[in-house]
Amino acid sequence: MRIAYLLYSGRKYYDIVPVCQMLARQGDHVFVMVSDDKARDEVTVAFAGSRRVHISRKLEFAQEGDMSLARGTLLQIRDALELDDVHFDYFVNLSEGMLPVKSREEIVSFLEANPGDYYYVDRTEEEDPNLRPKALKYYTYTNMLAFPKNSWVRWNTKVAANFLNLIGVRRKNDDHMVIGSPWFILTNPTASVLAEHFAYCSDKFKLSWYPEEMVYAMMIEKFMPGHEHINKDLRVVGPNGSWVESQGPRELKREVLEAHPEALYGGAFFDDLDEELYKEMLAKYNTGSVQEQEDKKKELSEEEFNQFVDKLGNKK
Repeated sequence: MRIAYLLYSGRKYYDIVPVCQMLARQGDHVFVMVSDDKARDEVTVAFAGSRRVHISRKLEFAQEGDMSLARGTLLQIRDALELDDVHFDYFVNLSEGMLPVKSREEIVSFLEANPGDYYYVDRTEEEDPNLRPKALKYYTYTNMLAFPKNSWVRWNTKVAANFLNLIGVRRKNDDHMVIGSPWFILTNPTASVLAEHFAYCSDKFKLSWYPEEMVYAMMIEKFMPGHEHINKDLRVVGPNGSWVESQGPRELKREVLEAHPEALYGGAFFDDLDEELYKEMLAKYNTGSVQEQEDKKKELSEEEFNQFVDKLGNKK
């Protein structure tokens, strides 16, 4: 199995590189949007010789809550599918600070035993009559850098949207409205449909409020009628462990992580939040891999290496 990881980050070079190295170490590929100009140049140099880490260039900037993230993710899928010599079985999007919380071996074993498309739909416009009016408004400040976390900017964004709506300036979209988690684990055929119709995002969700929480599920419903998915997030995100509407991953505590053993991915993890937990998660994905054993063999004496292998066997 080969996985295409779709990553974005506005952090610095030293936050991005270890994550890309970790994800690409066992043959998977990483497609990363780097919003910081300096960091993007540094990351590009760091992976200049890599065939498995791809720096997104068609759309370089992205942030949560803005169409740039949703559209950029769709373009990353298209870039992955256009690689001539690689076939990806799954496509997994990771927000800033989100990491695998299980080893790659455990994740692959789970997906092989339980194949399908994983994403979470929370509600539809039938269940929430306010969903459609909200989705049709233009939120003019969503592309501001301060938008995701500045309460004053977010308040003004809503005020402007309400005013434009009052005078009749609103988008046209007759498609069925649904909303849920922005994170997915998609099979190749489903991801291919999204890539084929990626322009839908720009056509229907310009200046929208957190389009990533609606557009992927709506596209699958529209362009794959009758398609069934597994309505599970498989992510644990802090501080409550579950997706919270209009909010990206926030700091994840160890006790919340331990309370969600079903999760495959989680966040947010950074060394300036919980350095010990962050390093633990970075190491976990490649635990027991051939690469890890080769590295250990170089570092340890023969006796110490044999003890390390025995320990791995006991854990399994």
